[in-house]
Amino acid sequence: MDVSDFFGEVNDYREEGRCFHDLSDIIMLVLCGYLADCDTFEDIYDYACEKEAILSTFLSLPGGIPSHDTLNRVFRHICPTELEKCLTDWGSEIIGLLAKKQLAVDGKQLRGTIKAGNKQANVQIVSVWAQKDRLCLGQQQVADKTNEINAIPELLQVIDIEDSIISIDAIGCQKKIVDTIIERKADYLIGLKQNQSDLYLQVQDWFEFIHKNLEADISHDMGHGRGEKREVWVNENLRFIDAHEEWTGLKSVVCVASTRWIHGKIQFDKRYFISSLTGKTAREMGEYVRNHWGIENQQHWHLDLTFYEDRSSCRQDHAPRNLTTIRKTALALLQREPSKMSLRRKRKRAARNDDFLVTLLTQLTI
Repeated sequence: MDVSDFFGEVNDYREEGRCFHDLSDIIMLVLCGYLADCDTFEDIYDYACEKEAILSTFLSLPGGIPSHDTLNRVFRHICPTELEKCLTDWGSEIIGLLAKKQLAVDGKQLRGTIKAGNKQANVQIVSVWAQKDRLCLGQQQVADKTNEINAIPELLQVIDIEDSIISIDAIGCQKKIVDTIIERKADYLIGLKQNQSDLYLQVQDWFEFIHKNLEADISHDMGHGRGEKREVWVNENLRFIDAHEEWTGLKSVVCVASTRWIHGKIQFDKRYFISSLTGKTAREMGEYVRNHWGIENQQHWHLDLTFYEDRSSCRQDHAPRNLTTIRKTALALLQREPSKMSLRRKRKRAARNDDFLVTLLTQLTI
């Protein structure tokens, strides 16, 4: 197995001839540590010292195992875009063409970077998630929540999204973002934000008037003391929605009404979406809406609950952004491994079973 070249395109910022450890070894050691149930640089160093025999079979390790301080220092200064490109290129190679695939775009705060007295994290990352393949195809750091509006078009420019379906929550309901998606020859499904007052009110009034004449897709979910009824309507008749002409490619609008029963209490919610898709049934649109939250349930949730990302104390320089790239790589390897067990169990198994660790890493060469 030759996985040592996976991070070979990351340029070494260090002075040549004065380094005891290869840069690709350092990055791969951190990836192995995250696969093997480690959460800090100290954990990774301890693990690597105990597993040096197996690690040396696919890493050069000319100076032995680098200290946890070395791991920390290097990850603070690696160029984050170069490291992210390794993940993007690998994901694109696995998936191939993105045509007809749904790509979910969403942001996440790294709460471990919140400074005392602040509400917002210093580091916030917007990701593009291939829903069906459960892979992160790219990410972009933003300064704060409002800057997602600027980061999303930049992120979509570096991925070949032609003929794919881009889904975004209401933060992405901006004409600039819609223009970028259409220019890139993709389709969109975007939550309609209330601050787009003209369009929102017109869509809301139009559905109130016409929804009884539309065929709804109705679904029910029950279990764990809660139940939900979801009704979805889709309408391509936009002649009474004057504001739609200001939005590039807008061809249909969607209404999703949810009624939830949670421990005897009833909650009602109604959301609206705009889309460039045509010819889709209410059921198909409802599936796109639900599938969008795969980025929350299958990526963000596991980053926090399986990899404890929000507890990470790494806050300096590029370390938080670089580490989330490695976590996403480890997450993809664990999720794509077909064993029927939780991701936490897989991490613990990789820590105990060297053959299983090698099996996970072998996916990098596919």
